[in-house]
Amino acid sequence: MSDGLDRLVDDIAKESRIRAEEIRKNGLAQVEDRLAGARAEAAREADQITRNLRTECDAVVNRRVSQEKQKARLAYLAEKNRVISDVMKDVQARLLEFCRNDSSYRPFLLKSIAQGIDAIPSDRVKVALSEKDVRRYKGAKILADALSTMHTAKTAVLSDEPVETTGGAVVASEDDRVRVDCTLEARLELMKPRLLTEISKILFSS
Repeated sequence: MSDGLDRLVDDIAKESRIRAEEIRKNGLAQVEDRLAGARAEAAREADQITRNLRTECDAVVNRRVSQEKQKARLAYLAEKNRVISDVMKDVQARLLEFCRNDSSYRPFLLKSIAQGIDAIPSDRVKVALSEKDVRRYKGAKILADALSTMHTAKTAVLSDEPVETTGGAVVASEDDRVRVDCTLEARLELMKPRLLTEISKILFSS
């Protein structure tokens, strides 16, 4: 009886050990599966975080690059405008110097008056000069000298209203319906686009 009981106990113990070993193995397998799943999930999350961070980093870099490009462009435009402004000031100074030189300026003034008179489709015209030129060239005399250079039957009178200009003349019909601006400022304004293009090519060709 005792031997049978011992064997039974041994069998139960053996079966228990086998069962326990299976449970242990199954448990370990489940743990490994869960760990593997957790690692895979963690790796996916890490990859996603890395991609998100990379995207955010790229966005930050692109924003900074864009901002710096914009700053550089604004600085470039500011410098360009400054240089062009300095050049235009120099042009104005040279025009003033040109007007002081009687041997150069008087022929220009005569030609400006003549061109204005010729462009007005009226027999009688009014010529407006600066106060400085009216005093300097005796107003009516410079008109007569200008007319003498033309083959025309037109007559010209000096306008009662002087024009604000560095040099040149504004010629108008008697009724003021037609006006021709032959001042230095008007000519410079016409030349300005070409002048600015040339300045830009020379100073900012790169």
